[in-house]
Amino acid sequence: MKDNISDPITTIPEAGDNQDSRPSRDLSGRAGNIPVKGGQGFGIIGHHPPPFDPVNQFDEAFSFYEEHGYVVVTQLHDREVRQLNAVCDQFHQERGAEIDVPGQGQLFFPLLNYPEFDGTVFHTNTLPLVGRILGGVEHARHIEFNYRGWQPETSDYGMAYHPDDCSGGLLTLDQRQTRQPYGPPDMLSTFTYLTDVDRTTPCFAVVPRSRRTHNIQRLREALGDEYCEVPIWGKAGTCCIVDRSTIHTRLDPFEKDKWKQRSRRILHHVFARAGELHNEDGSLRTGNGQPLAVTDWAFSRGLIPKRLAMSEDPEVARMFSVWPSHQQEWIATDFAEDFVSDPKSARGPTRGHYTHDGKKNKT
Repeated sequence: MKDNISDPITTIPEAGDNQDSRPSRDLSGRAGNIPVKGGQGFGIIGHHPPPFDPVNQFDEAFSFYEEHGYVVVTQLHDREVRQLNAVCDQFHQERGAEIDVPGQGQLFFPLLNYPEFDGTVFHTNTLPLVGRILGGVEHARHIEFNYRGWQPETSDYGMAYHPDDCSGGLLTLDQRQTRQPYGPPDMLSTFTYLTDVDRTTPCFAVVPRSRRTHNIQRLREALGDEYCEVPIWGKAGTCCIVDRSTIHTRLDPFEKDKWKQRSRRILHHVFARAGELHNEDGSLRTGNGQPLAVTDWAFSRGLIPKRLAMSEDPEVARMFSVWPSHQQEWIATDFAEDFVSDPKSARGPTRGHYTHDGKKNKT
């Protein structure tokens, strides 16, 4: 089966854009992923176990991932949560509405100008498990890091369940299914909460064992009574590690009174598996370690600052060695400060004109 899934950052239409006029690979079958009018899924709610301790329960966490396509672990300590939230407060105050994105809430790319977040990529509570899932930490490559914020006063509701493209459009669903249950995947996402997430907030939600299709109506038929939609609730510092092609969403608060709803903050990392993988027939797989698509309104997406791309630490340089096309252009300028010029990554007070101000979509 040829599928055409793509990730939501790439496919957000411009204001007034006719979605039907966009390329077919952007349409992704998501209309079929809203099977109940006014709902985000079927509303068949399952429950996940308490977060695993990724150090003392390493093997158990990996086994859970292999069976379900996702796993929930504890990542950040309270002190780390406080420190990172303090930095998030800064760019909310500095950027304001410049980081609001229709359908997404707040979207920001901290990696370029906020080294305070570098440690989240290499966090000792999650990187060893990410490496195990990808077939060895030496195969892990950083692809993207973004911050998402949601608040009831200004953010949207009703995101459809969807998978994210794990290959830049190079792989079909059948090709992804030639692996053993879930690994090693082409791409892996981690979603880490910076705020407590419960029934009064949106939560990350997954459909377990869902990599076998991009459409939850087909998936419900395939899984039968085992089909469920699992909200991930947890305290700040909780992290969900998920195969990027697993069906998921930002699930609306279970508390429907907007006056009782609370804001949510989340960090989202994407890792790719570098190196060769092979299809069931022995032929070379495509799609490994591919950078994600870039749009003008999210120009900072996937860019890697000099301190990381040219690091003298071989492990850091290896982690950040998958470069999108505009990374090469930036390097050619010797990492000129104005090259990025994107309010979704800038540090400091708003300075006025931006070269990439989000008013034109390149894809």
